[in-house]
Amino acid sequence: MSNELRIGTLLRLPQMTAEMIAFLKSAGLETSQIARASDDWMNGTAGVERSEQSLRLLAEHGIDCVSLFMMMAPGTAGDGFVTEEWRTSRMLFATRQLLWAKKHGIQYITCHVGALSNIGEGDAYKRLVADFQQLLRFAEENDQYFLFETGPESVAGLKKIFADIGSPNLGINFDPANFLYYNQDDPAVLVEEMWQYIKVVHCKDAVRPAPGEPHGHETVLGQGGTNFVQLMHHLLDKGYRGPLIIERELPYGLEQQKDVAEAICLLQKIREKYV
Repeated sequence: MSNELRIGTLLRLPQMTAEMIAFLKSAGLETSQIARASDDWMNGTAGVERSEQSLRLLAEHGIDCVSLFMMMAPGTAGDGFVTEEWRTSRMLFATRQLLWAKKHGIQYITCHVGALSNIGEGDAYKRLVADFQQLLRFAEENDQYFLFETGPESVAGLKKIFADIGSPNLGINFDPANFLYYNQDDPAVLVEEMWQYIKVVHCKDAVRPAPGEPHGHETVLGQGGTNFVQLMHHLLDKGYRGPLIIERELPYGLEQQKDVAEAICLLQKIREKYV
């Protein structure tokens, strides 16, 4: 099997079971993005044992982990890294997660960084950029990539902060559904203007908010407003060959199993002509 365009899903460490992983493997899963690497997985002997048990469960089924979806520091609140009051704690917790990921051979670290437009363009923005530059230097020294998960930011806003941070190890975890959920740009705009920064794709679909609603709604993959199949062909035609990570934000159960299995089949068809 080629290492290009491998199909995975997002797995939350506390919810992983042998039954779940066996089902996903039988459905065609090849890789994964894991989330919720809390202190229970990072701290002390018990954390080491718990981490090794979880990753061994994946390995026993021939599934590796290509990305870690980062947590924010426990006991903090606010808008990602934008809230300055909590930024030091969150940056320190981020470096611990980068170290944990490096120990387990995980190169891509994904994060919801917050609504960058909330901070303006003054001194507070300059401090945010400087703090990100320090975190990215840490990632560079670890041979890791720190990825902004697409969300409330416009493509123009992402282009600006990427240019201001200026790190070769800064990238994008492309979630096309989030552009619609937050009623932002068409996700095709990011593919056209920033595809070279995309290191991981969240295969997720959504529709824009209905009148009077603050946010849109997730849908089954291929049934929302992202024009997902056309969007992915556009991205793959440009040269993207990274992982395809299904994210279906439903509790684990029969409906989520069905949706993930169908998403795997859809992605297998999309990638046929590329690998």
